[in-house]
Amino acid sequence: MKLHISIALALYVISVLLRSLRRSRLSFIAFLLASHLAMIVVAHDWRVSGQPPFSSMHHVMLVLGACALPGYAIFVMGRGMRWMAPVFPVAGALPLVLALVFRRDEAWHLAPALQSPWFVPHVIAYMVSYSLALIAFLLLVGGAVRSRISAGAFDPSTWESGSYEILSVGFPLMTFGMLSGALWANQIWGDYWSWDPKETWSLITWFLYLCYFHCRKHGALRKYANLAHGLAFAALLTTFLMVNLLPKLASKLHSYV
Repeated sequence: MKLHISIALALYVISVLLRSLRRSRLSFIAFLLASHLAMIVVAHDWRVSGQPPFSSMHHVMLVLGACALPGYAIFVMGRGMRWMAPVFPVAGALPLVLALVFRRDEAWHLAPALQSPWFVPHVIAYMVSYSLALIAFLLLVGGAVRSRISAGAFDPSTWESGSYEILSVGFPLMTFGMLSGALWANQIWGDYWSWDPKETWSLITWFLYLCYFHCRKHGALRKYANLAHGLAFAALLTTFLMVNLLPKLASKLHSYV
């Protein structure tokens, strides 16, 4: 499967390069092939194991690598925001790099706590919301970089507004992921909330994104919106990566991811 993942990653990179050369049609074809190949790998693992392949960081990164396509369908094709198209292959490529880094178990199984009807909707909601959050952050950074390079001749407000539109879809999914996780926890452990590190950081992440929306809606606080956005994404990275990888932040109840 490493070969398939490497090919998908290469196609995402080719898509970015073709977009920079203004070969939009070829770029879209490469992007489509890459995302479908990532989906095929996920489907293959699901078929082989007979269960959802979301039980390790390797598998979750593969899912994230495929999530750029639904976002593209919603915003670029559905809402006509074609100017943000170059960001989506970047958002698809980054998780696949990590998928190649994390070890792939040849055989895996779901821990007893994961064998619940809540598992798939909870994980999918979070993965799609995290993918959209990555795209939104890339737009925020891209707009700021272009504005700095052009010495103020470029107005980043369009990119910031696009970022807001994407988070407007991603945040409800993130909220569903957190609420479904609480219901799942009550079903498994008899308690909705345990203040486990992953639960705590997911709440911090959710709250910071809420602060971002609050800043965007109130004129006096608008100037702090980008700061809140940056802090929220940093908290998301802590929730998703650091809690799983750093021993001091290790999550006992969520160590299976």
